[in-house]
Amino acid sequence: MKAIVFVLRGCPAGWLGAYGNEWVGTPNLDRFAAESVVFDRHISDRPDPNAASAAWLGIAEPTPQPVLSPSPLGGGVGEGSSVPEPNPPTPFPKKEGGERAGEGLLSALRTANVRTILVRANHPDTDGPEWFYAGFAEVFDARPQAEDNSTLDALIRALPSLLERFAAEANGLLWIEVDGLLPPWDVRQDIFEAYLGRGADEDEEEKYTADEVDEDDEDEDDEEEDDDTEEDEAIEEEEAAVEEEPEPEAVAAESSLPTPSSPLPTVPPWFDPPTGPFDLADPDAWEWLHSTFAAVVTALDAELGVVFDLLQTHGLDKSSTCIVTSDFGYPLGEHGQIGLHRPWLHTELVHLPLIVRLPGAAEACRRVTGFTQPPDLFPTLLDLFGVKPTEGMSLLPLARGEAESVRTQAITAFELNGAAEMSIRTDDCAFVLPMKVPEGEKREPLLFDKPDDRWEVNDMRARKIDLADELERKLREPTG
Repeated sequence: MKAIVFVLRGCPAGWLGAYGNEWVGTPNLDRFAAESVVFDRHISDRPDPNAASAAWLGIAEPTPQPVLSPSPLGGGVGEGSSVPEPNPPTPFPKKEGGERAGEGLLSALRTANVRTILVRANHPDTDGPEWFYAGFAEVFDARPQAEDNSTLDALIRALPSLLERFAAEANGLLWIEVDGLLPPWDVRQDIFEAYLGRGADEDEEEKYTADEVDEDDEDEDDEEEDDDTEEDEAIEEEEAAVEEEPEPEAVAAESSLPTPSSPLPTVPPWFDPPTGPFDLADPDAWEWLHSTFAAVVTALDAELGVVFDLLQTHGLDKSSTCIVTSDFGYPLGEHGQIGLHRPWLHTELVHLPLIVRLPGAAEACRRVTGFTQPPDLFPTLLDLFGVKPTEGMSLLPLARGEAESVRTQAITAFELNGAAEMSIRTDDCAFVLPMKVPEGEKREPLLFDKPDDRWEVNDMRARKIDLADELERKLREPTG
């Protein structure tokens, strides 16, 4: 058995066609998803790159430091209290000292004679912690180079020889890290302009012409009337033109204005938006940011298409399970922030892709609607290689339609830059609870209806205060 894991760092599920996005072109990932099992509600337990890495390997990070948190149900702030740990029904094993290699997934696979290879197709500044790399049998660098035209050029050059070696292994795990969705972005101008709407003059002209035809077809009498008055209007325009000669200054000013045929100025992509607050009241910045990211997603999708074709060339589409997932979703101003600035646990941050293609595209087009979370990848990979997981929930029975998710909810907790927050998602709602808010900022609990409010824009807490209080009590319960 072989498994190949693609980690698309910073990838929000909502930007992929497989998760309902009809605006951004992702044909290769869509094709991959059509041959796979798509997990619709894969929710981060902690949207932090290091936390995700620990969850995937089945090890624990060092214990977080205590933080300030409000007292139950909105009271004052108490010293020395801490954010409770998420409490999924099937937690991954807790061990002391997550830095130590040889624990969890990689040690179990080594015992089972599974060769593990990690490919760093990311920039050095997005590397994970050393303990994440230490347990792999081989760490292979396919980092983007300065002379490359795109993010995955180096990976695509290296893959044929690497895949030839990997295909010869009886059992192997190939783990590929990609950071092309994290800024600073490598953006092609032509793809960006296609999303920005530049060069749409021809479309507008065609629309205008079509409208004229429609109007003519609707009322021929109006056309005849226009013909009758055309000569009179021409005479009136000539008389108005000779009544007043324009001033020289006006002529000079008018000549400096762009004519309809003048090319529009080139707008460059927003290559490196700053991490931090974002003004939702600025529609131009919103379009600029989202058009840039859409171009990045489409370009990455094209490169992944080449990678998927290489897997097929080496027969790995028939002998391997391929998984596409992410560590967190990169916020793009949806709730007033860009990047990891505050731990506001909205869908763009916590809803992650999880697409599992079984060998030979078995179970293609199946969708799993139950809640899953990153710690589930650890027992799933063990199960793939015939190692019975002693803890956790393997997703293979769900992927094969043999079972349903045991989770009725997904809990997330995150602390970042002096702020902390928890959230709980159920079939009917998503509740977000601030645990610590930086001085001078304001952040209230929020309740959103699900699945109707997909992007979490309508706070229903005031209308459903009893439900909000119940969910808050549940989040604050000691986890033991």
